[in-house]
Amino acid sequence: MKKLPLIVFFLFLLTSCEEDITIDLPAGDELLVVEGHIEQDAPPIVLLTRTVPVFSEVSAKSLAESFVHGAEVKVTNNGKSYTLKELPLGALPDAVKQIVAIQFGLQPELLSGVGGFEFYIYTSEELRGEVGQQYNLEINYQRKSLTATTTIPQLNPLDSLWTAPHPSPAQDSLRILYYRYSDPDTLGNSIRYFTKRNSEPFYPGLFGSVFNDELINGGSISFPLDRGEPKGQAEVDEDLYSYFGKGDTVTVRWAAIDLPHYRFWSSLENEQNSNGSPIGAPNITQSNIKGGLGVWGGYGVTYHRLIIR
Repeated sequence: MKKLPLIVFFLFLLTSCEEDITIDLPAGDELLVVEGHIEQDAPPIVLLTRTVPVFSEVSAKSLAESFVHGAEVKVTNNGKSYTLKELPLGALPDAVKQIVAIQFGLQPELLSGVGGFEFYIYTSEELRGEVGQQYNLEINYQRKSLTATTTIPQLNPLDSLWTAPHPSPAQDSLRILYYRYSDPDTLGNSIRYFTKRNSEPFYPGLFGSVFNDELINGGSISFPLDRGEPKGQAEVDEDLYSYFGKGDTVTVRWAAIDLPHYRFWSSLENEQNSNGSPIGAPNITQSNIKGGLGVWGGYGVTYHRLIIR
């Protein structure tokens, strides 16, 4: 035995001592999860769900059961409080449905509750977002209280959009989208972007949808802008990812957000991109919800359109 290499010796120990071990993982405390947004000239949209066990089965039934019904949800602006009503998506006006679809990246078929799955949100037609205003969110449900604050920042539109050819001559039908952006001379300006191709829905950037001005404060930048992709798709076509095609009509939704809102999406996307990698840096999603998880965020939105000739 002394002449065996150490690695062989340890393998011998491991195989000779093999034993099935069952570990009972304790269930964590149930928390409320908020994904809420408000943008200029639009009502507040709040999706309220509860956490589910990590190893539980994911199905239409379990997703439907995750919605929290009957909560008291209020938004306060300039000292006036607005109570948000809980409504199924099918009962909303078309304009509000469109906002919901953009914010949550929903496929069009989900807007009509396909397969008996009904999507619920809290909203109020009495309140419309305004640029430069602050909005305080308060949620009360079964002795749980959640609060958050956000602002709708001043609009920071793009300077211009244009395209450049694909680097490979064999892909001459594909184009790279570029943007030029001039940042105001105030530190902390942040952006979240979405793209729409032709009649497709708006999708956020797949690997990163947010930027801030930490490195370019007060300056200008010209850079490629990846085409947005739906979240949760099985795989990404590496040959087509990030590109647009000749003849496409491209619309960019360029949304100014405040720093807490930026930190939420930045940390969440970093966590998704690491995908549990053992060599990745530890990451904790930075929620701005006190008493729960998720985000309450304001958007100052501008739209930019380009037809690729």
